Amino acid sequence: METLENKVIVYDDSCPMCEAYTAGFVKIGWLKKRTGFADASPEMLAKLDLNRARHEIPLFDTATGEVRYGLDALILIIGEKMPLFKPLFRSTIFQAPLYQLYQIITFNRRVIAASVSPKTGFDCAPDLNVFYRWVYIVLALLPACYLLIPGALASGWSGFGLLGLHGVALLYGVFAQKKLDFAGHWATVFLVSALLFWTFPNTWVTNLLLMLLMAWMWRRRWPQVA
Repeated sequence: METLENKVIVYDDSCPMCEAYTAGFVKIGWLKKRTGFADASPEMLAKLDLNRARHEIPLFDTATGEVRYGLDALILIIGEKMPLFKPLFRSTIFQAPLYQLYQIITFNRRVIAASVSPKTGFDCAPDLNVFYRWVYIVLALLPACYLLIPGALASGWSGFGLLGLHGVALLYGVFAQKKLDFAGHWATVFLVSALLFWTFPNTWVTNLLLMLLMAWMWRRRWPQVA
């Protein structure tokens, strides 16, 4: 629509989640342009609050220089393309929990997606927020424990092996320098394996495949936690 013609969303190009959903906005026509921080022009970066932009994705207007951040930016995009939601988006009762969800995701996006810092350009990695890191860990582990532990314990040696690998990884985390970063990565791997364990038939073959998947996930994450 007219109000989004000159809008450019500036995303964390080290984050696969950010890459995916901003590409989705462009593909379905909700936005015409996007740029990663590494490719953003110096002139554009100079107009951003870079500290805030590390935690709240900016939406930059190339015509006016106006910048919207985070949830405000996403509400503008979605509201313009889905006008029926505008009254709901204006409600503080609706915005309050949505804002908290946004904060949980944005402060933990790099442990969720196993992102690595870029070798060149601006690194928009978020600060470690202890509160939101613990909230994420708890929210990930509660459903993961419910979905994985009872079924794994009832499935014999393959289930015990799956849990054992998680236990070995957790034991390593005791000696990790960045313990909260390690805990965030561990909770992500545990949640993914629990969701897949719950989705697919509980057999030794699928459990073995889950072990291999866990090994691959940790291989990607190891440079960040070793």
